[in-house]
Amino acid sequence: MQLTEQQSLRIAELPHGYRVVGLDGAVPMVREPTGQLVRIEQNGQLTTPSAEAKRKLVGADSNGEALPPGGVLAVTPYTSVMD
Repeated sequence: MQLTEQQSLRIAELPHGYRVVGLDGAVPMVREPTGQLVRIEQNGQLTTPSAEAKRKLVGADSNGEALPPGGVLAVTPYTSVMD
């Protein structure tokens, strides 16, 4: 996949804390520090991704519910170990 010049410039100008986290076709997806996902269109503009694009990036469980990044649900956090 080749980025357009405008997409490359936009990525280079992203503020600290913004991360490229995936692709929606030929469009890079970026996670803002707030957790919000945005797309970098071919003209370099930031837009809101569709719900379908978000589901593809994040994944979904068998009920169609979005999974957290990495695709694993944490049911019980283990904070101590029993002997």
